[in-house]
Amino acid sequence: MKWEYFIFNLLILFFPILSSLFYKKVEYPLNLNFYLANIVTCLIFIIHDIKVTGSWWKFNKKYILGFKLIKIPLEELMFFPVVAFSCTTIWLNLKNLKPWFNLINLKIIIFFWIFITSFFLIISLKTKKPYSLFTISLFIFLISLDFFIKTNLIINPTFFILILLVILLTFIFNFYLTKRPVVIYSRDKKSNINILTIPIEDFLYGVNFIYLLTIIYESLNLFR
Repeated sequence: MKWEYFIFNLLILFFPILSSLFYKKVEYPLNLNFYLANIVTCLIFIIHDIKVTGSWWKFNKKYILGFKLIKIPLEELMFFPVVAFSCTTIWLNLKNLKPWFNLINLKIIIFFWIFITSFFLIISLKTKKPYSLFTISLFIFLISLDFFIKTNLIINPTFFILILLVILLTFIFNFYLTKRPVVIYSRDKKSNINILTIPIEDFLYGVNFIYLLTIIYESLNLFR
């Protein structure tokens, strides 16, 4: 059981690699811009993880090997760059289907983001829980950053599809992490609104991670 979280990370990594067996034109993010975006994004989230581990959540010793950096298990350190690689691979290959995604009505995209923002803002202001406040505050900051540096991902139909996939993957991955449970959450730090065993904040946390990663990656491409 102690190998579970480690093997879980390997599975996330190998899925996009194995996809080349079925789709020969798979594009992988093996370039300097991705490495820089990955390092910066992962550092930000790992530093935050170090700060809140033991308070907002903790890791079940049954499912980790026991090697840690400060308070963070090796498996958690692996999780961020592995997810970044897999989701950026999805992003690059979705962009090849851009003409089809451009058929998505912009009003649908705008309504989706207004709903997400309003929903999490109401939860955060009502519960005043730190995990809720953190996720919505970071999301609003990322929207501002997105428009400020003119990546404009928030109104990009392809990015909209990526986020829908991220939400789906969060449901799959975090259900495993919370059901076992590999990660144990403090009830007084979150809203306690769950989808099955998954804190609702986890979904926006995952969106924020991929949003920041893609903003940095695409902004570097703009200056290439």
